[in-house]
Amino acid sequence: MASLAASWGVHTPPGKAQFEEFGKAGIGPLHAQLLFNRGVTGAEAMQRFLAARFEDIPDPLTLVDMGRAVERIQRALADREHITLFGDFDADGVTSAALLMRALRALKQPDGPLDYVIPHRIEDARGVSKEALDRLQERGTKLLITTDCGSSDVAEVEYAKTLGIEIIVTDHHHPPEPRPRPFAMINPWREDSTYSERYLCGAGIAFKLAQALFRAYGRAGEARQLLDLVAIGTIGDVAPLLGENHTLARLGLEQLNRTTNAGLKALIQIVRLQPGKIRERDISYALGPRINAAGRMKHASIAFELLTTDDEAEAQARAKELEELNQARQQITEELMKLVREQAQGQTANPVVLVYGDKSAWPEGIIGLVAGRLSEEIKRTVFVLSQDDSTSRGSARSYGDYNIIEALRNRADLFERHGGHAQAAGFTILNSNIEALREHLLGWQGNNAPANSIRGEVEAGETGEIPGLTVVVVEQETSLPAMSHMVDIVINKPEKQLTYDAYTKIDLLSPFGASNPEPVFRLDGARLTRIWASGMERRHLRVRLRYNESQFDGTYLRKGPFIAMYPEGSLVNVIFCLEPTRDKFNGEGKQEIWLKILHMEVAG
Repeated sequence: MASLAASWGVHTPPGKAQFEEFGKAGIGPLHAQLLFNRGVTGAEAMQRFLAARFEDIPDPLTLVDMGRAVERIQRALADREHITLFGDFDADGVTSAALLMRALRALKQPDGPLDYVIPHRIEDARGVSKEALDRLQERGTKLLITTDCGSSDVAEVEYAKTLGIEIIVTDHHHPPEPRPRPFAMINPWREDSTYSERYLCGAGIAFKLAQALFRAYGRAGEARQLLDLVAIGTIGDVAPLLGENHTLARLGLEQLNRTTNAGLKALIQIVRLQPGKIRERDISYALGPRINAAGRMKHASIAFELLTTDDEAEAQARAKELEELNQARQQITEELMKLVREQAQGQTANPVVLVYGDKSAWPEGIIGLVAGRLSEEIKRTVFVLSQDDSTSRGSARSYGDYNIIEALRNRADLFERHGGHAQAAGFTILNSNIEALREHLLGWQGNNAPANSIRGEVEAGETGEIPGLTVVVVEQETSLPAMSHMVDIVINKPEKQLTYDAYTKIDLLSPFGASNPEPVFRLDGARLTRIWASGMERRHLRVRLRYNESQFDGTYLRKGPFIAMYPEGSLVNVIFCLEPTRDKFNGEGKQEIWLKILHMEVAG
């Protein structure tokens, strides 16, 4: 088992006394161990996690400035002041702005002015800019509410005051020191926050404001209708799915499966999802990418208008447009992947790969996706640059312990702007400095902080946390987080442990994602009784395993070309997740399970 041991660790289970304590609280051993592995170590916390009750989430008024923000918005609604929402162009920013638009539209006077602004990815400055504020003053905006942005806009907040515009910031990014001083800042990362949940995304923070507002008007129950948007923002932003995030995402998925939102219904229909069976992966691989495609390919306002319309015809038109934009995004991504692979082939000896091309074929909205995909393929840190006449925009993705942001900071003189995280960064550089950057990256040996020590895979990026850097947001496609290569439980009694009943218990921990990965199991010494290639171009493997009297079928994705490595009749060690077998029942009328194999090798 040497090679498995080298690449996959095994969680240490709780002690006997801990299992007994959890059992007394009504928590079975499977749930106890899985939750313990995810850092949920107290019986009461385990109970809350499994129950996922809306009534148990923290009071929104315990967020600093929440009461002040609610009072100001109530005054603006009563006086029919012009309110503008200011969002961001990723899935979290769009869903958080759409969420507050729906809430305020329900609460405002029929003639109360309410509009929105979402910057263009390329043409506009990120966040609240002075140019945007000038335009808003011309519109007559008196109250500006940001979603998923604003925490770093110190000078802009002060400028807004000179224009007679008051700002309420709702955001989840780390503010700099000194932070902005708007009328109100709802951000659990501000220095005086005592809120118990730090890791809400932009949509989560916006929802807390909507929750407090509906409560203030005696309409608390209406807030729950917005949880479908919270689920998309939270899962799309790869927020850790523990604590309040887990509750909001689970309840949000339930709401999404019965949504009355015309835009979401149209989008669900066009991607052929089945209401009632929508899971977190459908957000990550179907809904989220299409919402993001608007900002990457054209303008995020298309997605915003989809999520805020009540007109079915408009919803269908917007959903169709997003589908077309996403198809174009996929095509351009594939074309660019061919180009970056060609350049990377000439750098096989380099620990860091740097590739670049003209922005006409290397669009800025796509290079972050490509950097992430290439890094996964070649198992190295990747920099992808989109060149203009004199400057280049770049996105970088780390592999292993290569700390990108430390590497950039070590030669800050090379950049016009830069920022990001250990695992992901963005920058602007003069074309004349590119070769100097390449030489620096290849020779840099200053990796003191591991790349996984800072959450860098999110769509929006916590850029305000790094002192002295100009904010540059880093992005990649919405996706489920990479496997942690940790086994939750080693199976020794598969006939009892690998059942449909076990699957239903595991499913109570969903939705799975960052900090709450899908449970992983290991079974050693199973007999491989049958194996065959399946799928398009025979790219996958189907397997049948026997262990004592138990038999299991499974799928090993993308391993079709390696079928010769697994002779039928051999003993194998497998690492896998459990899935239900669709519409298949055994002779006793019980639904069966199958194995989603993550790793398999011949024993010995």
